Formats: sequence, structure tokens, C-alpha cells
Amino acid sequence: MFICGDNFVGGELSCALTPTGIKNINYVELKNGIYDDLYITKAIDFELSNECPQEWDFDTILWAKFNGTTNAGNIDWDLDVISHIILKSRTEGNYQWKTIAVKEIKTVDDYIINYPDYFTASGETVEYAVVPVSYGCEGNYATTKAMLKINKMFLIEGNIIWGTEITDGYCDTTRNIPSSTVELLNKRYPIFIRNTVANYDTGNCKGSFVPLVDENSCNLAYDEQHNYQRIKYQRDFMDFICDSIPKILKLPDGRLWIIQVTPNPTDAANQSYNDRQISWNWVEIGNINSEEDLYYLGLSNVTEEWWNK
Repeated sequence: MFICGDNFVGGELSCALTPTGIKNINYVELKNGIYDDLYITKAIDFELSNECPQEWDFDTILWAKFNGTTNAGNIDWDLDVISHIILKSRTEGNYQWKTIAVKEIKTVDDYIINYPDYFTASGETVEYAVVPVSYGCEGNYATTKAMLKINKMFLIEGNIIWGTEITDGYCDTTRNIPSSTVELLNKRYPIFIRNTVANYDTGNCKGSFVPLVDENSCNLAYDEQHNYQRIKYQRDFMDFICDSIPKILKLPDGRLWIIQVTPNPTDAANQSYNDRQISWNWVEIGNINSEEDLYYLGLSNVTEEWWNK
């Protein structure tokens, strides 16, 4: 470390012929002075001088210039070498990552990422990673974990979200494996014939759906003590599920699908006129964990160059 043109080697080994300590340095304090720069590097082949290096390099640990701030990071330097920031996710215990967002970096403000992840099932722990891209290569992964827990049924299209209390509705499913059985003339048991690898779910959902108050919460836009207010949303929800656009269906028990609503939804009274529910059928049309399916079905804007193959 050089300060005011002088070199200080502190600590109990400062008088040794080779003033080297074996403990990691994890704290630096400057006081009682006026300082132009604080520069710390892990390089060992530099020469002491009265001037700081002119730019960051890969050996630089921190460089505080004290130009109105105590920031000692290298964000400004990163702008010259980092082209994109990638946001990835994977279920805890899985090896394969899934890219859910890519952001081009041009200014310091571009480092701020606020991305709602609708591809996460309720009750599962998900690992997220923020990854810088420099010269076309991925950098170090900065990871964290989170768990989503919901108690409602949600239908999602882009940033449009409708939901219903799970106590007000249900969702029954059927697993489809197209096949047939053939009875032979001289054989007691039929033979099983399956000429396709098709294996998908269909289902029927029913409930009193209303939109969210806002996309940053799971609160539905009605007073729970006045459920009749939900009726005014019924027509809008009918238009929503009949727009022929793929959607994400998410249940509080952890089930999650990419679906297409199929003809024909119904709006029917449940015991009383003001207690109405909409019933609609759907078919599974893609894999929620497939970057390709999410992109080609319009649920993600992450292009092929960012997929994890």
C-alpha cells in the first residue's frame, strides 16, 4: 500500500527481512488524513510509485477514487468489457440452468434488473444466477435461492395475471397417451398398440377469477367480504381466456403447465345467481422447463443464442 508517497508495512512482521503475513486482509481503515486514491491489487510484480495505475485490470481488488463517493468497485470499467447480463434459474438439485432474461448493458443503470419469474412452481426451491457476459463468454455466477408459496390458482399471459381462491374453484386433469387395444382371434388377451410418443395433460378448471391488484403482489382485486364484486370481471376474464394466446396455469400444490384454452368456456350460477363461476377446458402444449418452447410460444423473449444446450 502506498499513501502520500511513502510505503507502510504494518503488523508484527514489519521488521522481518521478508515482511510477509499469512493472514488474509479483510479490513482496511483510513483516517486522520486527506487521500486521493486507495488502490489494492493482488499483483505482486508492481513497482511502488507516487501514482496509481491508470485503469482497472484483472488483478485489481478495489480502487476508491474518493470523487464524491466511497465506491471502490469497477462498474465503470465493466461497462467497457461487459455486453450483457443474464438471469438464469434452475430447480434446486438440478444441473441444467434455464435462461429467463437477458439484458444488454450500455450504462450503469442497466445493471438494475427487476424481472418477475412466472415459470416457478409453488413450494419448490429455485436457484437464481446473475451472470455477466464479457467478449461473448460467461463470467462468474452470482447465485441465490428463493421459494415461492401461493394459495391461489393463477392464469398468466405476459404480465397479465388472473386468479381465484383455490377454495372457490378446482382443476381436474387427465393424462393423455394416445393408444389402442386390439383383440386377436386366437388370443385371450388384447395387445396394446401405441404409435406415438405423445404424452400430455388436459384439464378442466372452474372458479370465480379476478385480476391481481398489481403485478407485485398476489392480492386479488376484490373485497373478500363482498364476493359478488367478482361478477363485474366475468366478461373480461372470458375475453382473456378466449384470445387464443398460450398461457401459464399455476396451482398452489406445485403443478404448473403451459396451456391453450380450448372451446368452449361457460359462465354458470353456483347455487345462487350472484355466485357465478367460469368453467373452461385446456390442453398442455409445451414444457415449462424448455427454453425453446417458452420462446416459440411467446412466453419468453430469450433467443436461441442464450439457451443452455
